[in-house]
Amino acid sequence: MILGLGNILLKDEGIGVHIAEELQKQDLPASVEVIDGGTAGLDILLPQKGLDKLVVIDALRAGKKPGTIYKARFRGSEKEKLTQIFGQGGESKISLHQVGLIDALGAAEKTGRAPEEVVIIGIEPAEWNCGLELTEPVRESIPQIIKKVLEEIEDAVHRE
Repeated sequence: MILGLGNILLKDEGIGVHIAEELQKQDLPASVEVIDGGTAGLDILLPQKGLDKLVVIDALRAGKKPGTIYKARFRGSEKEKLTQIFGQGGESKISLHQVGLIDALGAAEKTGRAPEEVVIIGIEPAEWNCGLELTEPVRESIPQIIKKVLEEIEDAVHRE
């Protein structure tokens, strides 16, 4: 599953949704589901079962140059590293959705529905102000982001 998160009304904060929309136009394997998660809670994960891989795309603030792409991979019990990296509660909040992601993955784990692997692809935003347009550095990173997502899809398909 590819999950694009963000609020398209807040410029770069909507990058995950923009990427999901672009990926939905592509001819992807039937086993791949692309979801525009928008600002919805990550309860999207709870009904899912048997996910081999979850790729989450979202804006992440880590203090680097706008448009910088971050990638982190977690397998099985390593998912607890999400809390170590992102902090708990509102502490060291990098993404508006990270706490929901940690909570959703924890709940999915308890119900036996956690994905075997989680890949986070984050993009450093330039602006989180009101507006529908992505800033230039974030817009320019879209081809690289899509390439990284397609590599993750190919990796998962080859493992099937």
